[in-house]
Amino acid sequence: MEEQSRWKALLEKLKTGLWGFGIVASVISARSLGVFHILELMALDRSFATQLSFEAIAKSITIVEIGSVYAEGSEDQGYTINATALAEVLNDILSSEPAVVGADILSYRITGEIQSELVPVFEKHPNLITVEGIISNPTEPIQGLSEEQVGFNDLVIDRDGTVRRALLGAYDTANQYQNSFAIQVVQSYFKSKEFEGNFVELDNGIKDPDTMRFGEVEIPRVSTEYGYASGDIFDIQTLIDYRGQVKPFEVTSATDLLASQEKQNELVKDKVVIVSLVGAPQEYKTPLVIFNRVLANSQLVSGVEIQAHVISQVIKAIEAKKSLIWTSSSIQYFFLIFFSVISIAVSRFSKDTISGFIRLSIITLSSILLSYILLLQMGLWLPLAATLASVVANGLIYINYAQNERRWTKLVEQRDLALDKERHISEKLAFERQKTIENVFDSIHNGPLQTLANLLRLTRDETIEIPEVCLGLEDLNREIRYIGDSIKQDATDKKDRLDVSYAGTKFDLDIPLQELFQEIYDAMLSRPLLGFSNLKFTIISFEPLESEILNVEVKRKLCRFLEEALGNVGKHAAGATRLVVTGKNKEDRYEITVADNGSGTHTHKVEAGEGTRIGKEIEKLTRGNFVRRPNKPKGFFCQLTFPISV
Repeated sequence: MEEQSRWKALLEKLKTGLWGFGIVASVISARSLGVFHILELMALDRSFATQLSFEAIAKSITIVEIGSVYAEGSEDQGYTINATALAEVLNDILSSEPAVVGADILSYRITGEIQSELVPVFEKHPNLITVEGIISNPTEPIQGLSEEQVGFNDLVIDRDGTVRRALLGAYDTANQYQNSFAIQVVQSYFKSKEFEGNFVELDNGIKDPDTMRFGEVEIPRVSTEYGYASGDIFDIQTLIDYRGQVKPFEVTSATDLLASQEKQNELVKDKVVIVSLVGAPQEYKTPLVIFNRVLANSQLVSGVEIQAHVISQVIKAIEAKKSLIWTSSSIQYFFLIFFSVISIAVSRFSKDTISGFIRLSIITLSSILLSYILLLQMGLWLPLAATLASVVANGLIYINYAQNERRWTKLVEQRDLALDKERHISEKLAFERQKTIENVFDSIHNGPLQTLANLLRLTRDETIEIPEVCLGLEDLNREIRYIGDSIKQDATDKKDRLDVSYAGTKFDLDIPLQELFQEIYDAMLSRPLLGFSNLKFTIISFEPLESEILNVEVKRKLCRFLEEALGNVGKHAAGATRLVVTGKNKEDRYEITVADNGSGTHTHKVEAGEGTRIGKEIEKLTRGNFVRRPNKPKGFFCQLTFPISV
């Protein structure tokens, strides 16, 4: 039965556990269908945005804006620049020995003699990079430049209008593979300087041959593991690790820069310099919008700044030998299942609702903190939205289940307590009823029945006169009526007393036992019984008794035992002249003895009578020893011995 109960409890736990795993499976299925994609990207945005206080300005990159001194046009219509003016600016910047200069200016915004004025500058400085457009706004590059000096500046915009991915390599309209502007800048940057004694070169990936690798740093490609639909993924894309500062890069005007040699030394020498026209449209939304809106009063950024973020993250990853933002489906699902199981376990066994919610909050915050730390330190992006959905759903369900289970358990305990109380009351009533029956029976047996038995004996022996019979019947009537009155009195009187109907009184059971014995002896010997009529010699002695086992019921039984033993002497010990009634302390035991020297003709009746029953009962109750046997040379011997201590 116990084994079945254990199996039943185990099956119940497995059954309730299946709810949680069902929720986990549902969340995983929903995530595979892209339900959580937008929420996960929003969580990623918040992670980028909260880097605000942890990152310094990227001093390796400077953005130089060419203003109206060199450019022509307006912010509304856009600016253009003459090839001669642009060549002058680029030459001045290159004279300060930058690591690389990227001119993020499309060819249609350059006027004048490009071939004669501008191309020679590019030919002279291989670390000068320019841009083209191949996807959203196809634009031919400046003609006559090497492949390594041209990169496309197209951006990938998610469906919510946010730029989260960088396109690092793609095929143009002629199906020719091209590197992005950012990749060409980074490649030129590491050609100009050694890193740990070696030049870092661009190559194919090792783990993923279809991606790019700079030295030991492989750029992770965006795949369906990132939550994007396969139709949204093309060529080589990676997530942009935006720097958290509101102003992450040094931005200066060409006029101010070229007017100060000190600034040139500070902002140009050995740096990545990105040159753009002033008034570049700020039309792109990034994850930094939230903080920028509050702190910089700007919601959108320019494409130039996004290119700077991409360049910065690649350079930082190579120099720190740190991976760019990556993910793995196995780690994602382990993360989701791990925190879901913890949520199930903690919520399922919560002691109360408040502690359950506190623990659930701790688990939720722990998952957020861990995902944030992994993103910052290892570049590992985990699906926080799906994990939180599973954790919170499981937590709420199991907190509610645990609360209902506690409520049900409490109700069951209250029911069991009520049943136990009712059973206890029923048992107590049954015990009291049985005790009352026994007390009444003892009172009748030791009173009216003995009186009646004595009258019958005398009548049979024809040794009694009619007046004596009448007196005996009056005594019998009085004793019977006394018992009836006593029962009514006991119903209202809660005191512990011993009925002695033949004496017309009650003995208080709270007085010492030896005094009770003496009173019972006196009351019994006062009765006109045959065995007491010829007594010549009596030995009466009751030593004081102090015992741990002497509760009221034990004292009542001992008194009834003595009463019955004396009654047997009175009824059966015909011709007795000697009676010994003693109560003695024998070391750790107490010994009650009743012995006579009567005829002993009714010994067999005593063996099976009420006295024997009471003796056996008190023997069991006190763990004592009851002895009854013929006395020598004649009579009967009755003795009860019981331990004084437990």
